[in-house]
Formats: sequence, C-alpha cells, structure tokens
Amino acid sequence: MKSIFTIVTISLLAFQSFAVELNYKWKANSAYTYGATITDNISTSMMGMNIQEKYLTTVDFVLAISSVDAEGTATGTLYLVNFNVKDSKGISVASLINLPKNAVKSEVKVDRKGNFTFLRKLQLITTPTSNALVYANVNENGGMAGAEVDGEKVEVYAEFDPKTGKMKAGYSVTTIAKPKKVDVKEDEQSDEIDIIPYDLLQFLILPDGDVKLNDKIEVRAGMYTVNEVVKTLTATQAVIGQKISTDKNADMFEGSAKGETEGGGFDMGTFGGTDGMDLDTEDQAALATTNSMTPTITGELVSTFDVANGQFINSKGVITTAIDAMGVKMTCTTNFDFRKK
Repeated sequence: MKSIFTIVTISLLAFQSFAVELNYKWKANSAYTYGATITDNISTSMMGMNIQEKYLTTVDFVLAISSVDAEGTATGTLYLVNFNVKDSKGISVASLINLPKNAVKSEVKVDRKGNFTFLRKLQLITTPTSNALVYANVNENGGMAGAEVDGEKVEVYAEFDPKTGKMKAGYSVTTIAKPKKVDVKEDEQSDEIDIIPYDLLQFLILPDGDVKLNDKIEVRAGMYTVNEVVKTLTATQAVIGQKISTDKNADMFEGSAKGETEGGGFDMGTFGGTDGMDLDTEDQAALATTNSMTPTITGELVSTFDVANGQFINSKGVITTAIDAMGVKMTCTTNFDFRKK
C-alpha cells in the first residue's frame, strides 16, 4: 500500500454524492485509542534467489487531541503504546510494551473528514546488525525519507538486536523519548516497516457530501480503479466496501468517474490522458519505464463508521502490492484488522 493508493482513494471520495453526510466530531482534550493487527507476506525474487518473508505486526496507539478549530480540524499527537513485530519464525524483530505517554510520538493534524497531515513519521528499519526505530521526515509526496537524508544521521529512538528483538544496551523505555543521532546503513535485504499504520489511516477518510444506501461509485485514476459501495446505512452506522484493481494497459494520466445511486447515476466520462500529445521517443521510453516500475495493487476491504458519534469503528481487508522492475520481483500481501478501542 503505497502513496499512489492513497491518491486513488482520495480521488474516489471526492466524486461521491450521498444523502447523509459523515463527519468526525473531534473534541479538544480528548484521546482516541486504536489497535491494528497486520500480517505482511513478502515474496522477493532477484538474481536467481527467492526470498519468502512474513511479518506479524500488532500495534496500539493513541490520537490525543489538544485543540479543534472552527472548521473541525484537530491538532494533536499520535503516540505509541504497544508495538511488536514478529518474523516468519515467530521471533520478535522488535517489541515495545506499555510505553510511557508521549515517549514515542508523531505530531499530527486531522480534519473532520479524516485527512491526516504529518511532518515526520515513525519507521522500523531492519539491517543485518541492528533494527532501528527512526523518526523520518515526510517528503513532498507524503512518503518517508530513507535511512539517511543528505548524508545526515537519522534520529533513532531505539535499536534492537535482530536475533532477539530486545533493545540494545544504552536504550530503555525510560530513555526512549530522547532519540539519538545514529548512522543506519541499509542493504538490499533491509525493510522499512511503519510503526504506526499510516497507510491504514487513509481508511478513516470519509466521503464528501451525503451518502445513500446502495450507492455505487467507480473512479479510475491512471492504472488504478476503485469501486465503492455503501453496504449499510442507518442512523447509527455506515458500512462502506471498496475493491481496488490495476490495469497496466490503461493510460496512467487518464481518469474517469461514474456512479449509480437510488435516483439515477452519473458518468463524467474520461478526462486527461496522453492522447493527442506529441510525445517523442525519449518521452515514450520514460513513460514505459514509469509504467513498469509502478506497483500493481489489488484488494478488497470494508470500513465501518459510527454515524451518531462521528467516529471510526473499524476497517479490515486484504491488499496485495506487486512490483516487477529492474530484475526484482516483489509481492506483498497484507491482511489487516484496524479498529478503534
């Protein structure tokens, strides 16, 4: 689940039109606790080698709201409470249990539609000699920087022994709130694992406008298509299902939107695209390279929202991301269950 999937989801939501508007009712000086269980099955093939990996991540975190403005946008922090990652052998890669409040935190803003804005994010970077919990800057596309930024060392909350998952000497739950500058060196087998499930937070995003039962929307953004249906809608609960698919033959700069509602429907046709553009050989080659490196994403998920109280309830499903580029094939199938506690 990469940033392109986030863009597709948000594009979908922007085109929807429903009968009951869903909004978050954030409250100042309130705290909302969330938990997630995420299983990543990763298959990598390169240079004649086939590597199978599996990670089971369990995480609890709190969204603490300090203030809410007149538009309903909340300002606060996400702070980690519990975090554990196990590999395919059941060995703990890293484990942090019952952390002190605000020891490991990420400043955040979230509006009444559930759109989160971060300046920095938390990642676990795995290396042969150390697994490092780092605080990485967010780039202009919303993604996180790698282990090093312009040759500078990164802020590390804690380092873990890759064989035992235990914190290394010099780190503890009482000192973890003060990150150290450490040189983290990644290799071709390193993984960057989100500590807080930032990708899952996109499933808190609510549609603009009103919603009606059985509304169906299909939006295509480039190679990605998202089909959405309102499965349940009552005064207390809304259940929305989504299916994601990828068509590598589609124009990556073209989009379309159509839908079926109780009173009829709409079809905006296609917009954008490269038809009619005067593309030279170099441009065509660049497009082909971009196409080949763009991940194939498929999946199905269901999200539930508390209409009466203006709060997310849960989201669960399966997302598969596949990349085949530059001699490397990688497939990651993610099963997740994300919910408010």
